[in-house]
Amino acid sequence: MMDKVPHFSTFGKNYTRRFKDTDLFEQIFSHILMECYKFKLVDPAEVFVDSTHVKARANNKKMQKRIAHEEALFYEELLKKEINEDREAHGKKPLKGKDDKDDDDNDSTPSAGGDPKEFTNDIPKDTKTIKCSTTDSESGWFRKGEHKNVFAYAIETACDKNGWILGYTINPGNQHDSRTFKGLYDKIKDIGIETLVADAGYKTPAIAKLLIDDGMKPLLPYKRPMTKDGFFKKYEYVYDEYYDCYICPNNQVLTYRTTNRNGYREYKSCGAVCGECPYLSQCTESRDHVKTVTRHI
Repeated sequence: MMDKVPHFSTFGKNYTRRFKDTDLFEQIFSHILMECYKFKLVDPAEVFVDSTHVKARANNKKMQKRIAHEEALFYEELLKKEINEDREAHGKKPLKGKDDKDDDDNDSTPSAGGDPKEFTNDIPKDTKTIKCSTTDSESGWFRKGEHKNVFAYAIETACDKNGWILGYTINPGNQHDSRTFKGLYDKIKDIGIETLVADAGYKTPAIAKLLIDDGMKPLLPYKRPMTKDGFFKKYEYVYDEYYDCYICPNNQVLTYRTTNRNGYREYKSCGAVCGECPYLSQCTESRDHVKTVTRHI
């Protein structure tokens, strides 16, 4: 404790030479955390999760576009199984592969993923692309503020109410919190969490189900309905569990039509009836006057 503080370059050189590609710093972190547990400084009953972005040491002008690949979600297989069970229960055929043109719900879109080193200038028209740094290919193109974009990393951490960090992960800055959560969660799920607190970025059906199934209480903020001014809110359409349908503010029925590959049941109204409805302008702007309400399985 009384030794002279080493020059900052000492840390940098040791990190790039002696300790590169080792888990030494992870071991130090784990040892300190275990000591905190030993002296009962950590209370894992309530855990807070969030991420912050750190600018990468990469030139924003040295970049190249690459094709965005489809990225598998951590709950994809389980969701697909439950979707097909729900469709079969409603008399629908199971969903086929996303690339099957005969699929009645083929609405897949590409997302960031794949090998970040796979650069190419031969990109077909109308293909979704992402920007990748040629200096630091592991970073991600992040929108910082209203007019600035940078290559960055997202440091996702979990801490207790006293501020002790219980786990962390480092991810490309262009990945959403809800997609990177599973990696962090796998590190902390066995420490005795009772309540997990997170912001709106983590408020997805998959994360809520994951926590509840593991006996934890998710504490997530309320999100106001994303409805245009002057239109009925979603809660004004009442769900009838017995008949599995929705009742609109004009007491008309929206019947089940399908369960899409994102796990949402779609309930639709009769366009002929809605076309004569006095509340049409407050309900939908669709050309066929059909109102659609979704509900996650």
